[in-house]
Amino acid sequence: MKLHFANLAALVAVAHAVIQLPGVPFKSPVVVAPGFTARVIFSNLTAPRGVAFDSKENILVVERGLGVSVFSQSLATPVNAWNRELVIKNADLTHGIQIEGNKLYVSTAKDVLLYSWDPATRTVGSAAPYPVVTGLPADGELTTHTLYLEPGATRSNGMLIGSGPLTNIDLTARDPASGRSQIRRFVWPNITLPVYPPIPSRWENGQVIAYGIRNPAGFAYPTGPSVTPVNSRDLYVVENGASIDEVTGLTPAFVNDNPADELELVNYPTVTSSAVPKSYGFPDCTTLWNGSADPIGVPKYVGLPSGTQISLNLDKSRDDAFCAKTPALNQPPAHSVPLDIKFYTPPTVSGPATLPNTLANSAFVSFHGSFDRKPPTGYGVVNVPFPIKKVSSTPLGYSFIVQAKDLNSCPGSCIRPVGLAFSADGKLYVSSDSSGEASPGYFQLSVIETESASFYSCSSSRGPNLQQVDCYPWTNE
Repeated sequence: MKLHFANLAALVAVAHAVIQLPGVPFKSPVVVAPGFTARVIFSNLTAPRGVAFDSKENILVVERGLGVSVFSQSLATPVNAWNRELVIKNADLTHGIQIEGNKLYVSTAKDVLLYSWDPATRTVGSAAPYPVVTGLPADGELTTHTLYLEPGATRSNGMLIGSGPLTNIDLTARDPASGRSQIRRFVWPNITLPVYPPIPSRWENGQVIAYGIRNPAGFAYPTGPSVTPVNSRDLYVVENGASIDEVTGLTPAFVNDNPADELELVNYPTVTSSAVPKSYGFPDCTTLWNGSADPIGVPKYVGLPSGTQISLNLDKSRDDAFCAKTPALNQPPAHSVPLDIKFYTPPTVSGPATLPNTLANSAFVSFHGSFDRKPPTGYGVVNVPFPIKKVSSTPLGYSFIVQAKDLNSCPGSCIRPVGLAFSADGKLYVSSDSSGEASPGYFQLSVIETESASFYSCSSSRGPNLQQVDCYPWTNE
């Protein structure tokens, strides 16, 4: 795997584009698993978030508070330089991005917008963006709204959209009608640009496929074999656990190691159904990471395995027995902050830096990293073998591909991975934003062939042991 980052000194302005020269190191050192390399390909970005490839293998990145930039490999000298062009200037864009042909979807706090996009010229159409979904909850604590297009020939413009809570522990999220902490599905007739559909969809009219998921930050369909009921699909969702510092009966030592973040498996109907969507427990339930974090101050959870669902006792009727019905599929360590998940399908024709076929169908997850845990945790990208299994002890069944070298210095200028996207030639690209204290130069884009507040990708090293991927084990740092 290879990660690429660059700094401002290596940026050259050319017309309306900016070129970044190769060879710039990470702002803060990273550790990369054997068999992989990492490099920065672009830095000095504005809070890069969602990442997507178009049909011409251009990379589009949402820069939160700025707009959308497109990145392309330079065809002129110097070789291996990257071009960046700001193609959409819209400070309201937050995170979500999806591309289908000439249709470019992005999210604001309250809408999903559709732009006309030309991959060949790397330009948006002259028409104003069309709001395909309006009325998303815009007044909550987390309003980034992840987007995901349903793949398949019969998809007919189906899109999944996530929403976060109104507050950290949001009691209204118990009700699927609240529109909070849930995923909704929208299906609309085929859109042929530049003729736009006449009426936007309203958020409240979307199909609720799951609720009680505090912050569905990233979701993806598995690429490996799976058996699902007829007319349904499986969706894997990464979720950030709530901060429980102010919950009665818990101590600082306990909440330093709890709750775990979560990986959920959601099965939902793809046809009209009267079935009630499933709740995944928020706000009443959360997942235990370390029940022995404070054996004196909070002894009741000592001895319980990691992954146990526990009640926050916000309502007497929603106790531990109630919460036991909503276990997570897997649980990253407390405060890891998973923000995206992507499953890997090896390309038909591999290149010198393609990820190995041994990783086929496995998942990659970005861990943004903790901001108040001691010592810090996360700050990297992990690989999760498929099928993903419930694990209640360490090791948890996944491993770091790249991670900040000195976690004690984080967040600082450490990498803070956010969005993930695979290129057609089997490399993983990663965006990395930064903490509020960091300067804009800490934002980068890289390729696993990536760095801090950057855009990066992952690829395997060529050699006699190409198929041997030896990764660092996950530990509770």
